[in-house]
Amino acid sequence: MPSLRFNKEKRLLKASEFQEVFDTNTFKIAHPKLLMLAKFNCRDNSRLGLVVGKKNISTAVGRNSVKRIVRETFRLEQFSQPIDVVFFARRDAHKLSSDEMTLLLQQSWCRLRQRCDKQEEKNA
Repeated sequence: MPSLRFNKEKRLLKASEFQEVFDTNTFKIAHPKLLMLAKFNCRDNSRLGLVVGKKNISTAVGRNSVKRIVRETFRLEQFSQPIDVVFFARRDAHKLSSDEMTLLLQQSWCRLRQRCDKQEEKNA
């Protein structure tokens, strides 16, 4: 059974890792409250990077709650092939309730997983 911890191996930590996803992203999931950029990686597991700016969500409580929900939904998501994902919170993302945000993220992860599977079939 895979570990469900969200340790350092499952996070994008360096600016260069973020920049690689920005420059060479394969997948883009957009919504008025969020944006996800993703690309396949050559590692053993998928990794997540968070960009939740003070400009878009002014309070620390709001930023932290968004990050907490994103990490939790990502942690539970299973991708067929490892990917790197950068999540951007857009303006007023924190105004969604916890349930609405969770549902939106689950739908977004599902869309991303479908696009990854489709790309994998193309390359096979």
